[in-house]
Amino acid sequence: MLLLRTLLLSLFFSLPAHASTLAEELSVFKLSTSVKILLLKYYHVQADEGNPQLVEEVLRHREEVSLQKSLLLEDLGANFPARTQGIQTHWDEFNSLLDENIAEIRESNYPELQVVTLMRKAQRAMLQELELLSDQILAENELTLSELTVWQRQQKNLLLEVVERYIERAASSMGAPLTIDNVDIRVLCQQFERGIADMKSRVTASEAQRQLSKIHSQWLFIETAATDTNARLVPFLVMRYADGILGRLDDVAHHI
Repeated sequence: MLLLRTLLLSLFFSLPAHASTLAEELSVFKLSTSVKILLLKYYHVQADEGNPQLVEEVLRHREEVSLQKSLLLEDLGANFPARTQGIQTHWDEFNSLLDENIAEIRESNYPELQVVTLMRKAQRAMLQELELLSDQILAENELTLSELTVWQRQQKNLLLEVVERYIERAASSMGAPLTIDNVDIRVLCQQFERGIADMKSRVTASEAQRQLSKIHSQWLFIETAATDTNARLVPFLVMRYADGILGRLDDVAHHI
C-alpha cells in the first residue's frame, strides 16, 4: 500500500514538472520562429526599397522578439548559463547589424551587402544555440516531443525556409538568393506538400480538415511564386500568406 501511494505521489508531482519543462522548451522554439520571421521582415523592407511602414513593422517585431528573448533568458539562464550567454551574444551582434542595415536603407534605400551577410550569419548562430538549448532541455529531462508537435514544427520550419529563399531573391538587387547551398527550393516545397497531404489523410476532425485545406490553397500560391524564377515577385502576398499558414498550423493541432 505504501509503495502504491509513493508511486502515485511521484506521478502526481512529476506531471506538472514535465508540463513546466515542455513549456520552457516550447518558449525556445517560439523564439527561434520569431527570430526567423524578423529576418524575413527585414528582407521585405529591402525588397520594397525602404518602405517606411515596413521599417516600422520590423522595429515593432524586434521589440517583441527582444522581450521574448529576455523572458527566456530570465527563466533558463541559471540552469543553462553558457547556452543563454551565447544566445545573448549572437542577439546583440544581430541587433547591431540590423540597426546598421536599417540606417543604410533609410539613407540610400540600399544596404551594404556584406553587412546583410554578417547579420544573417549572426542570426544563424543564434538559431543554432536555440536548437542546442532545446535539445539539452529535452535530454536532461528525458522528454520527447509528440508526433503532432514534431510534424507542426517541421512544417513551420520548411515554410519559413522556402519563404526566406524567396524573399531573399526579391530583396537582392541581382535577382538571386543570398543563400548559396546545395538545397533545392523545389525539394523543400515537395517536403512541405507531403507533410500537409500526409496529415490530411490521417485526421478525421472536420475543422482540422478545413484548416488543412486552407493551408494547402495558400501554400500553392507560395510554392508557385517560390519555384518560378520568371514570375513577378510579390513579397507582400507571400509574407501575408505565410503568416496565415503559420497560424493555421497551430489551429490544426488544436482541432485534432
